[in-house]
Amino acid sequence: MKTKMRNLFNILLSAILGFLGYGCETAMKYGTPTANLLLEGEVTNEEKESLHNMQIVHRNGWKDNEEIMWNDEADTIYTNAEGKYNRIYKGAFPSEYHKVIVNDTAGVYQSDSAITNATFSGGDGDWYVGNGELKVNFILKKK
Repeated sequence: MKTKMRNLFNILLSAILGFLGYGCETAMKYGTPTANLLLEGEVTNEEKESLHNMQIVHRNGWKDNEEIMWNDEADTIYTNAEGKYNRIYKGAFPSEYHKVIVNDTAGVYQSDSAITNATFSGGDGDWYVGNGELKVNFILKKK
């Protein structure tokens, strides 16, 4: 009777530990992929003059059934006196698609946008995808 109970206990314990992942050859991973991303660029007009205080809106997205779905959250930065902008995202989710929109806060120039992909390198082959860079320049036309 004791051996039957011990065998039943061993079978149940093995099943529970198996469901929890113990005894598996591959380790289970928990977390989210991360990457560092540098977004930079320059905004000029058709005469190649630098445009300062232009609003830059950055959104990331992914493809779902051939349609790009954009994240509801957006990050906004502004160009400096030389018409340049940059932002470093550390530990960001490595999104497949990026949309960069430029708006003139004074209303003199037309808005413009670009959709681009970032390439990442230097990852650890695990959750860290590496460093990526997006360089997006704009030449704005007057309204």
